[in-house]
Amino acid sequence: MKTNLFNKQITLISLFLVVLVSISSCGNKTESAQKEKSGTDTPPSVSNVKPENLVKLSAKEMGELKIQTIAVTSSMQKYSIAAPGVVFPAPNHISIISTPIDGRISKILVQEGQSVKIGQELFSIESLEFGNMVSEFLQAVSEETFQTSRLQRLEQLVEQTISSKSELDRARSDYQRSKTSVIAAVSKLKAIGVPDQEISAFKTVESIDPTLKIHSPINGIMDQRSVELGQSVNALQNLARVLDMSHVLVRGYVSPEDARYIVAGDSVKISRRQNDSFAMKSVVTSINPGLDENNRSVIVNVLLATDQSWPKPGENLHLSIITSAPVEVITIPMEALTYEGNDPIVFVQITESNFEKRKVEVPEFRDKYAVVKSGLAKNEKIAVSQVFSLKALSRFDKIAEE
Repeated sequence: MKTNLFNKQITLISLFLVVLVSISSCGNKTESAQKEKSGTDTPPSVSNVKPENLVKLSAKEMGELKIQTIAVTSSMQKYSIAAPGVVFPAPNHISIISTPIDGRISKILVQEGQSVKIGQELFSIESLEFGNMVSEFLQAVSEETFQTSRLQRLEQLVEQTISSKSELDRARSDYQRSKTSVIAAVSKLKAIGVPDQEISAFKTVESIDPTLKIHSPINGIMDQRSVELGQSVNALQNLARVLDMSHVLVRGYVSPEDARYIVAGDSVKISRRQNDSFAMKSVVTSINPGLDENNRSVIVNVLLATDQSWPKPGENLHLSIITSAPVEVITIPMEALTYEGNDPIVFVQITESNFEKRKVEVPEFRDKYAVVKSGLAKNEKIAVSQVFSLKALSRFDKIAEE
């Protein structure tokens, strides 16, 4: 009895061990199979893509959609660079009106916004300093007249041997000094803006009028008047400015990466906003050598002739600069492009059944093609059909994951 019981126990233990070994073996095979299925079949190109940007298609979806793809290529083309711009008064077409001497504003003859002609009187300034300058000029003229007459008389006396040559030499020296004094007095008057005709008129007046007239040096429009009638002003103080609106300076702000393609003479289209049907054409006048300190951009200068006083200083514009030298650019068909919000996207084929939703930068459109600045590389394949279906599937996958 004891022997039979012992044999039964041995048999049960053996069966139990066999079952444990079988279960362990099956578990190891299942785990190994799962590892092989989950890890070794995933291409590195897919594993590097963010899950939210990956669209995985089943064999059935591949057969139904029949997605067409093309390889990305590049070509040498003239590159259009978009840039924001701001309008400024053009050099040589703006004049700052300032007072050259101390005085008091006695007249304001033109108001802001009014057109003025070159030489037109803008302000009158009563100034004791100006009165003294006119007095010096008249004294110098009087002295020159006297010395001229004296010289002529001595020349006649020397010819008649009545006066000595030394007296004539002294008279000539005095005449040259008086002439120099007149030149100096005239130079002072011209330096403060007195025109030649006014200087000549001083010789015939019976009394000195200490009123300096401020004239416009250019044709234009009065702008930014900063003084009032009766106000005392100091030398070099700004009174106003005159703008010649026939030309303006447009400054475009370009990234350093794009600026290396631009040279003086490149054509420019200037509009109020991007894709505006109305645009003015000009050329790049110059390019600043350094970066602007405020926005870290390269400034491109465009001297523009205005059309019916447009554009105006201070206005924001959009510039489209066409590079003269061909640049290697990537263009893709419009069928390959779609948008997610305001961001342009394409679908790049990673494997036969996997597509990556990728954001690209598109600075311009040409006919049926879009120019891609960044986001794509040559020889990558992109979908050119069923793009909206891929976009819908990418949204569906994202919702399913959530």
